[in-house]
Amino acid sequence: MKKYIEKIEKIISRNSEQRGMSGIKLEKDLENSAMDLNESETVLIVTGFCIKLCRIGETDGPLGAISLAHALYMLKKKVVIVTDKYSGDLLKSGIDNLSLEIDIIAIEDENSEAVNYEIMEKYKPQHVIAIERPGRAKDGKSYSMRGEDITEYSPDTDIIFELAKRNGIKTSAIGDGGNEIGMGKIGDYVRDNVHLGEKICAETSADNLIVAGVSNWGGHALSSVLSVMNDRMLMYDALTETEILKRIVLAGAVDGCTGEKEMTVDGLSFSENIKTFRELREIAENELIKRKLI
Repeated sequence: MKKYIEKIEKIISRNSEQRGMSGIKLEKDLENSAMDLNESETVLIVTGFCIKLCRIGETDGPLGAISLAHALYMLKKKVVIVTDKYSGDLLKSGIDNLSLEIDIIAIEDENSEAVNYEIMEKYKPQHVIAIERPGRAKDGKSYSMRGEDITEYSPDTDIIFELAKRNGIKTSAIGDGGNEIGMGKIGDYVRDNVHLGEKICAETSADNLIVAGVSNWGGHALSSVLSVMNDRMLMYDALTETEILKRIVLAGAVDGCTGEKEMTVDGLSFSENIKTFRELREIAENELIKRKLI
């Protein structure tokens, strides 16, 4: 399993140097996150990153969240996706494409604190994971990678992680730039190595932190690892991934770097993103074939 995990980590680390994140080495966090998720009955996935100029969520985050939600659903877990009004329709379009019975909660700005408490009380999750979700910096605001104040467009979901910690609930987080929930675990590194790191670094930590070149890749990586852990393929195919991306773009999603409504993620082409997805699926498939399970 160790060599398999190392291969996965190498794949998802591509592009990390573009954000100043290539020097981070977190041993076992990917594997531990998958193990914790595998042992959980109910999982909250928190995602959605609004692009201020466009007033809509980006393509990075939803794809990884939908991929992980699908894998967990196949394992008969109760899955709840928590997002905001800027990404709610994007996630719904992708989930509907897979016909999954998953609750999607889109938090409004004005009542975020109360809703966070209600969500935790209602669902009582055993695990909470954030995928490309803005986190609060030390001044209590949320920032884009360019240092824009996006607090107004980012209903506070750090509270969910605070409540999880208070109640002994395991947490994971996936990010690529240092301004996402979970990055408090490597706060010193972000402040010293990431552009505007001192300003944008998110304070909230997580038990397990997965740093990927693109956050979606971290979600796919977990789906790949869960497949091997459970001796069955839990990832959908590349054609389905393509269709989900088409649907979320039609629903309004934009590239977080370019602001364009197109089938790209973080300024990387469609072909580069789908290549990475295929590799993460194929590496799990090859591992299962070795075990003569498919």
